[in-house]
Amino acid sequence: MIKLPSLLLATFSLLSWSQTPKSAAPVPASAPRLKVMVDPGHGGDDGGAKGTKGLKEKAAALEIGRAVAAKLQAAGFEPLFTREDDTFIPLWDRAKAANAQGADLFISLHLNAARAKAARGSEVYFLSLGQGDDDEVAATENAGAGAAPGAEDSVVASILDDLAQKAFLQDSERLAVAIQGQLNRLAGIKERGVKQAPFVVLRGAAMPAVLVEVAFISNPKEEEKLKDAAFRAKVADAITLGVRRYFAQANGGVRRRMVGGPSLGRP
Repeated sequence: MIKLPSLLLATFSLLSWSQTPKSAAPVPASAPRLKVMVDPGHGGDDGGAKGTKGLKEKAAALEIGRAVAAKLQAAGFEPLFTREDDTFIPLWDRAKAANAQGADLFISLHLNAARAKAARGSEVYFLSLGQGDDDEVAATENAGAGAAPGAEDSVVASILDDLAQKAFLQDSERLAVAIQGQLNRLAGIKERGVKQAPFVVLRGAAMPAVLVEVAFISNPKEEEKLKDAAFRAKVADAITLGVRRYFAQANGGVRRRMVGGPSLGRP
């Protein structure tokens, strides 16, 4: 006859054994964070557009870029910068930096300007390989770009640049639509519409790439908003939400093309 204490001891031992963690396969390292290259437009001697009250595009773009990077970081992305201070980076080198660092997205930040002071809201562009929807804006942002590197092989270089982005034009459009939708809500505008333009800064980017004209610095009311950190934080929230929605809609099909290497799938 088994005594009760012995029975309890045996039962306890059995339960303890069943709850002991079993040796398992090593837990795989967490997937690397998706990288987003944040490109504050202009910088250095290139001040960009200027508001009626003196705000320079280069300064506002950098502050917005910092806010966007902070929001992306908080959302689990790895933000990268083309510039983090008042330095001019040649337009042709910005996409090159994104390629070299393996960025998954490229977002160039700018401020719009128009003759009509009442113009307001945001516009998001992706690359046009031909004539764009707003060549005047493109000409303004492309000013000072100069000839492409390796001008002696300009035809070949142009073909390679076009091929680099052509593979991602549809993804770039989806990203632009996702960001534009959030910025329209922020501005209270029903629809400004996504546009295409031949921006030099987007040429050669081997990943989805867009240029965001955050607001009209030529509009005195929007110029004042751009000086407000709370407004810049709302802009950063909108852009980050657009990025998140883009990746959610990608259903795990995000691709990264490394310079000199094959396309890589991303979980």
